[in-house]
Amino acid sequence: MKNEQNLKRVRFLECERVFITPISMDDFDDHYRWDHDREITYLDDRYFRARPYEKAKKVFEDRINRDDVMAFSIISNETGENAGVVELYDIDYYERKCYWGIVLDKKFWKQGIGEETARKMIKYVFDDLGFRRLKSYTHSGNEVSMRFQERLGFIREEVLRQEYFFSGEYVDGIDYGMLREEYDSAFSTSR
Repeated sequence: MKNEQNLKRVRFLECERVFITPISMDDFDDHYRWDHDREITYLDDRYFRARPYEKAKKVFEDRINRDDVMAFSIISNETGENAGVVELYDIDYYERKCYWGIVLDKKFWKQGIGEETARKMIKYVFDDLGFRRLKSYTHSGNEVSMRFQERLGFIREEVLRQEYFFSGEYVDGIDYGMLREEYDSAFSTSR
């Protein structure tokens, strides 16, 4: 069933199978569902904990309205379904750097949509915003994210030993980064 409302949203960035649009409070129910899915929160490097609906909604609203956050929904071009979220955060306009992250609904895993969206956002950060550095992090239990970051051209910069507690064990935090010149080298053929 098509979500016609979503298909009418602003197409901030266009990809082949999805488009990226500014997030809205209408997206909250999907985020609430993702935030309460153990598999997604583990891969998203977040602590799994139940939050009451109204409290979670307030946290969501506060986050998407912060000046140092740009949050976007990933919408399927075919169905209008909310496929996920991609976010820039801890944005530092003076130093020209930020962190980024992406979360996909499980229905859209292993289809290349994450990489398609990531490449579009990375291009936006370096070409449109003119940033000099893009950062991300994951944890040592998340092999999928580590391979994903490295495939995109990110460099492993730091390992923080036993930084996070997930699923009953301490895991290392791993910081990744991409500099402007690394972006230019890795993405020069894909522009």
